[in-house]
Amino acid sequence: MDEATAFLSTLQNTAPTAPTACAGWTAHQLVAHLTAGAAEMAGLTEAVTSGRGEGATTDFAAREAPYVAMADDELRTRLVVEAIRLSSAIEELDTASTGLTVPFAGRRLDSGALTMHGRSEAALHRWDLAGDDDLSQELLSQPALTVHAVKVLNTMLDASAEAVAKRAAAAGITTLRATFAAPGHPDVVLVVDGARARLDLGECPTPWCATADPATRLLALWGRRSGGRRVIWNAEEPAAHPLALFLWGSGAGNAPSDTPIGADA
Repeated sequence: MDEATAFLSTLQNTAPTAPTACAGWTAHQLVAHLTAGAAEMAGLTEAVTSGRGEGATTDFAAREAPYVAMADDELRTRLVVEAIRLSSAIEELDTASTGLTVPFAGRRLDSGALTMHGRSEAALHRWDLAGDDDLSQELLSQPALTVHAVKVLNTMLDASAEAVAKRAAAAGITTLRATFAAPGHPDVVLVVDGARARLDLGECPTPWCATADPATRLLALWGRRSGGRRVIWNAEEPAAHPLALFLWGSGAGNAPSDTPIGADA
């Protein structure tokens, strides 16, 4: 099952007022977020492929407000309409001249990146609705989604709450090299040097600070955690606690040990 189909299937059994793992959002608000995002990216892509020029990305609150105000049945229908529209726009971009890209939130995305963004959004937000089931494990364990997360988090605008530099600064980190491992997958390494911060992906020879299955690690990179997922911490690595603060901020709790923080993520 692909990510979009999985999300829509889960949504069918979710009430609009159901709470989600996105703090303060109901299922209706989460669907509004996805619908607005699909419409925004479709419009920006159509502007490029039609030769009308490049547009600016609309602020989250401004673009989502009209969709939040919709009746839930109308909103869910609109999600499908905008998703189909975006898919068509991406296909058009893919067949256009080589190297054509679309500006979105400070980044330039080609057809492959736009497609991967949609897959990632659907997989992550399905977890926000359904939590830790077998399908979430399957979808979130895909290596391509972690590669995508590292690229996106590294290139997010500094004003974004998920930007690497902003999260490192909020955690009070000025110098750090911390490895987050997932057995059988490339390591993710947080590197902070003053105001510069980035995530690297590859085999890291330094001792790991934390290890988890790939789905749990992906959720943590996006600041998500649950009571059913284990992150094992290397108590001998002083970088472990700053890494936890980077991932979850004040929600990281006390310094990690070789057992999960709290119930853990």
